Amino acid sequence: MKTRLALLTRQDSGQSMVEFALVLPLVLMIALGVVEVGYVLLDQQVVTKLTREGSNLISRDTSLLDAAAAMRSMSSGPVDFNTSSKLIFSVVKKGATTGSSNYDQLVLYQRYEFGSFSAQSQLQTRGSGTFSGAPDFQAVNSDNDTGLQVTNLPANLVAARGGMIYVTEVFSRHPLITPFDRFGVTVPQTLYSIAYF
Repeated sequence: MKTRLALLTRQDSGQSMVEFALVLPLVLMIALGVVEVGYVLLDQQVVTKLTREGSNLISRDTSLLDAAAAMRSMSSGPVDFNTSSKLIFSVVKKGATTGSSNYDQLVLYQRYEFGSFSAQSQLQTRGSGTFSGAPDFQAVNSDNDTGLQVTNLPANLVAARGGMIYVTEVFSRHPLITPFDRFGVTVPQTLYSIAYF
Protein backbone atom coordinates (compact mmCIF):
# COMPACT_ATOMS: atom_id res chain seq x y z
CA MET A 1 0.00 0.00 0.00
CA LYS A 2 2.82 2.42 0.90
CA THR A 3 4.59 1.77 -2.39
CA ARG A 4 1.46 2.59 -4.39
CA LEU A 5 1.00 5.85 -2.49
CA ALA A 6 4.66 6.77 -3.03
CA LEU A 7 4.32 5.97 -6.74
CA LEU A 8 1.25 8.23 -7.08
CA THR A 9 3.05 11.07 -5.28
CA ARG A 10 6.03 10.81 -7.63
CA GLN A 11 3.73 10.95 -10.66
CA ASP A 12 2.03 14.11 -9.34
CA SER A 13 5.33 15.91 -8.81
CA GLY A 14 6.37 15.09 -12.36
CA GLN A 15 3.11 16.52 -13.64
CA SER A 16 3.67 19.71 -11.65
CA MET A 17 7.13 20.11 -13.17
CA VAL A 18 5.70 19.77 -16.68
CA GLU A 19 2.95 22.30 -15.95
CA PHE A 20 5.48 24.70 -14.48
CA ALA A 21 7.71 24.35 -17.54
CA LEU A 22 4.75 25.12 -19.83
CA VAL A 23 3.54 28.16 -17.86
CA LEU A 24 6.94 29.72 -17.05
CA PRO A 25 7.58 31.30 -20.51
CA LEU A 26 4.16 32.94 -20.49
CA VAL A 27 4.67 34.32 -16.97
CA LEU A 28 8.14 35.61 -17.93
CA MET A 29 6.78 37.33 -21.04
CA ILE A 30 4.09 39.08 -19.03
CA ALA A 31 6.56 40.14 -16.34
CA LEU A 32 9.08 41.44 -18.89
CA GLY A 33 6.32 43.27 -20.74
CA VAL A 34 5.13 45.02 -17.59
CA VAL A 35 8.69 46.05 -16.71
CA GLU A 36 9.48 47.36 -20.20
CA VAL A 37 6.19 49.25 -20.63
CA GLY A 38 6.60 50.80 -17.19
CA TYR A 39 10.13 51.89 -18.10
CA VAL A 40 8.94 53.44 -21.39
CA LEU A 41 6.14 55.32 -19.62
CA LEU A 42 8.55 56.69 -17.02
CA ASP A 43 11.00 57.86 -19.69
CA GLN A 44 8.19 59.39 -21.77
CA GLN A 45 7.05 61.35 -18.72
CA VAL A 46 10.57 62.79 -18.31
CA VAL A 47 10.67 63.80 -22.00
CA THR A 48 7.19 65.37 -21.84
CA LYS A 49 7.98 67.36 -18.71
CA LEU A 50 11.23 68.65 -20.20
CA THR A 51 9.43 69.66 -23.40
CA ARG A 52 6.83 71.66 -21.50
CA GLU A 53 9.52 73.42 -19.50
CA GLY A 54 11.29 74.39 -22.73
CA SER A 55 8.18 75.98 -24.23
CA ASN A 56 7.49 77.74 -20.96
CA LEU A 57 11.02 79.18 -20.91
CA ILE A 58 11.05 80.53 -24.45
CA SER A 59 7.54 81.96 -24.10
CA ARG A 60 8.86 84.22 -21.31
CA ASP A 61 11.29 86.07 -23.59
CA THR A 62 14.26 83.94 -22.57
CA SER A 63 16.80 83.79 -25.38
CA LEU A 64 16.94 80.47 -27.17
CA LEU A 65 20.58 79.98 -26.10
CA ASP A 66 19.76 80.61 -22.43
CA ALA A 67 16.77 78.29 -22.64
CA ALA A 68 18.96 75.60 -24.21
CA ALA A 69 21.51 75.96 -21.40
CA ALA A 70 18.72 75.63 -18.83
CA MET A 71 17.36 72.55 -20.60
CA ARG A 72 20.82 70.94 -20.56
CA SER A 73 21.09 71.49 -16.83
CA MET A 74 17.55 70.17 -16.18
CA SER A 75 17.87 67.05 -18.30
CA SER A 76 18.06 63.65 -16.66
CA GLY A 77 17.88 60.06 -17.85
CA PRO A 78 16.99 59.11 -20.58
CA VAL A 79 17.61 62.61 -21.98
CA ASP A 80 21.29 63.26 -22.69
CA PHE A 81 21.87 65.86 -25.38
CA ASN A 82 25.52 64.85 -25.73
CA THR A 83 24.80 61.26 -26.77
CA SER A 84 21.17 60.30 -27.38
CA SER A 85 18.78 63.26 -27.51
CA LYS A 86 17.86 66.34 -29.52
CA LEU A 87 15.99 69.53 -28.67
CA ILE A 88 14.37 71.84 -31.23
CA PHE A 89 13.03 75.29 -30.34
CA SER A 90 10.70 76.90 -32.87
CA VAL A 91 8.85 80.20 -32.71
CA VAL A 92 5.90 80.44 -35.09
CA LYS A 93 4.58 83.91 -35.87
CA LYS A 94 1.44 85.05 -37.67
CA GLY A 95 2.48 87.43 -40.46
CA ALA A 96 1.49 91.04 -39.78
CA THR A 97 3.12 93.04 -42.58
CA THR A 98 0.36 94.18 -44.95
CA GLY A 99 1.09 93.38 -48.59
CA SER A 100 3.78 90.80 -47.83
CA SER A 101 3.66 87.22 -49.11
CA ASN A 102 3.26 85.85 -45.57
CA TYR A 103 0.55 88.27 -44.43
CA ASP A 104 -1.88 86.48 -42.10
CA GLN A 105 0.07 83.17 -42.47
CA LEU A 106 1.78 81.12 -39.76
CA VAL A 107 5.51 81.44 -40.42
CA LEU A 108 8.52 79.78 -38.81
CA TYR A 109 10.11 82.88 -37.30
CA GLN A 110 12.91 81.43 -35.15
CA ARG A 111 14.58 77.99 -34.99
CA TYR A 112 17.36 76.59 -32.82
CA GLU A 113 18.40 72.95 -32.54
CA PHE A 114 20.95 71.16 -30.45
CA GLY A 115 21.78 67.60 -29.48
CA SER A 116 23.44 64.62 -31.06
CA PHE A 117 20.34 62.59 -31.98
CA SER A 118 19.48 62.52 -35.68
CA ALA A 119 15.87 63.76 -35.94
CA GLN A 120 13.81 66.28 -37.90
CA SER A 121 11.20 68.68 -36.58
CA GLN A 122 7.60 67.57 -36.98
CA LEU A 123 6.59 71.14 -37.89
CA GLN A 124 6.24 71.06 -41.64
CA THR A 125 6.96 74.07 -43.81
CA ARG A 126 6.43 74.66 -47.52
CA GLY A 127 10.18 74.77 -48.07
CA SER A 128 13.34 75.48 -46.16
CA GLY A 129 14.34 78.86 -44.88
CA THR A 130 17.57 80.47 -43.84
CA PHE A 131 18.10 81.50 -40.22
CA SER A 132 20.56 83.96 -38.71
CA GLY A 133 23.00 82.87 -36.03
CA ALA A 134 23.12 83.55 -32.32
CA PRO A 135 21.61 85.09 -30.34
CA ASP A 136 18.32 85.48 -32.26
CA PHE A 137 18.24 82.60 -34.79
CA GLN A 138 15.60 84.55 -36.75
CA ALA A 139 14.43 83.66 -40.23
CA VAL A 140 15.90 85.76 -42.99
CA ASN A 141 13.08 87.58 -44.82
CA SER A 142 10.26 86.10 -42.77
CA ASP A 143 7.79 88.53 -44.38
CA ASN A 144 8.19 87.27 -47.96
CA ASP A 145 9.82 83.81 -47.88
CA THR A 146 6.80 81.54 -48.48
CA GLY A 147 8.97 78.47 -47.78
CA LEU A 148 8.74 79.40 -44.08
CA GLN A 149 4.95 78.94 -43.96
CA VAL A 150 4.02 76.22 -41.47
CA THR A 151 1.53 73.79 -42.99
CA ASN A 152 0.56 71.42 -40.17
CA LEU A 153 -0.72 73.78 -37.46
CA PRO A 154 -4.34 74.91 -37.20
CA ALA A 155 -4.77 78.39 -38.72
CA ASN A 156 -6.70 79.69 -35.71
CA LEU A 157 -3.98 78.68 -33.22
CA VAL A 158 -2.65 82.25 -33.24
CA ALA A 159 -5.51 84.72 -33.52
CA ALA A 160 -3.78 88.09 -33.66
CA ARG A 161 -1.51 89.15 -36.49
CA GLY A 162 2.02 89.38 -35.14
CA GLY A 163 1.15 86.89 -32.39
CA MET A 164 3.52 84.03 -31.65
CA ILE A 165 3.39 80.45 -30.51
CA TYR A 166 6.42 78.84 -28.85
CA VAL A 167 7.15 75.23 -29.71
CA THR A 168 9.62 72.82 -28.11
CA GLU A 169 10.32 69.33 -29.43
CA VAL A 170 12.44 66.73 -27.67
CA PHE A 171 13.61 63.47 -29.21
CA SER A 172 15.38 60.84 -27.11
CA ARG A 173 16.62 57.31 -27.66
CA HIS A 174 15.06 54.77 -25.31
CA PRO A 175 17.36 51.85 -24.44
CA LEU A 176 15.56 48.56 -23.89
CA ILE A 177 16.16 46.98 -20.48
CA THR A 178 14.60 43.61 -21.25
CA PRO A 179 14.83 41.27 -24.25
CA PHE A 180 11.09 41.75 -24.80
CA ASP A 181 11.61 42.62 -28.48
CA ARG A 182 12.87 39.08 -29.13
CA PHE A 183 9.35 37.81 -28.56
CA GLY A 184 8.11 39.78 -31.56
CA VAL A 185 6.57 42.64 -29.58
CA THR A 186 8.26 46.01 -30.04
CA VAL A 187 8.22 49.06 -27.84
CA PRO A 188 9.27 52.48 -29.13
CA GLN A 189 13.00 53.05 -29.15
CA THR A 190 12.62 56.76 -29.92
CA LEU A 191 10.65 58.91 -27.52
CA TYR A 192 9.16 62.17 -28.81
CA SER A 193 7.24 65.01 -27.25
CA ILE A 194 6.08 68.41 -28.48
CA ALA A 195 4.70 71.31 -26.44
CA TYR A 196 3.04 74.57 -27.55
CA PHE A 197 2.79 77.74 -25.46
